[in-house]
Amino acid sequence: MEKKRRTSIFEKMLLVVGFLVLIIGYFFINKVFALEGYRISWGFLQTVFLWLLMVIFIILLAIGEDIKEGILLEQLDEIKQLKDSILKGKNR
Repeated sequence: MEKKRRTSIFEKMLLVVGFLVLIIGYFFINKVFALEGYRISWGFLQTVFLWLLMVIFIILLAIGEDIKEGILLEQLDEIKQLKDSILKGKNR
């Protein structure tokens, strides 16, 4: 039976921050692009790549948090099984 885990507060905050970075960054980049006369400049490219790096970093944080939670749940199950087996051994 697959256990469903609840999302943590950190994951919810990370989701909100990720959406804010996506939306606000997109609008700022679009505004700068329009102000520069719809031309691609070196500063514009740097801004876009830094924004993409921030988005990728947030995605990697979310993946890392999910993996960490999965590992912790597996360890908790193993500890419970060890405890049950030790208690059964003492009762014999």
